[in-house]
Amino acid sequence: MAEYLVQYGRSAFVGRFASGIALARGDRAVIESPRGRELGTVLCEPEQPSPHIDGQVVRRSNADEEPSTEIANRILDAATSALQRDGHSALVLDCEILIDGGAIMHVVAWEPVDLTPILEELSTTFELPVRLLDLAAVTVPTDPTKCGKPDCGSGGCSSCGTGGGCGTSSCSRGVAKSSGDLTAQFRELREAMERDVLAGRRELL
Repeated sequence: MAEYLVQYGRSAFVGRFASGIALARGDRAVIESPRGRELGTVLCEPEQPSPHIDGQVVRRSNADEEPSTEIANRILDAATSALQRDGHSALVLDCEILIDGGAIMHVVAWEPVDLTPILEELSTTFELPVRLLDLAAVTVPTDPTKCGKPDCGSGGCSSCGTGGGCGTSSCSRGVAKSSGDLTAQFRELREAMERDVLAGRRELL
């Protein structure tokens, strides 16, 4: 059973995934991640095996499995309207659709707020489960060798291999960020992810 580091999600998470098929850098694959069944991009094989695995590679993906942005944009618009209607101090930054049919909203809240009613409303309206990724709860590691992923260092990441430290020590200790910092951080993350994707495509040409 091979192992690969796979990048997945709009926030560019990286996890260690077991695979029964041989894959190469840049391959798109269907993975079973902690969030559900979704698409990921193979980065490389880790230098050393680890007992901590984030999920399984199900198979290579087909070209027609790339999620449509139409439903994600509709959920994004509906969520933004609902937050404004209910007067919540929160911002919806993104929405992504998984292969298993679920949706994940990326939200930053400036104050404690219960968005369960809005999630239930969206789930009913769009007839699919809508979940929340609270970016305000994602800490920024003070150690640049750590990944900053939720649950990193507690068995949920294990993706940094020998050069990173995630698999052996916790990097969940971070510095709380202001709303402006979080918005800027998310924008920079998206821009970096898009640059990586373009670089990977050029490499494959």
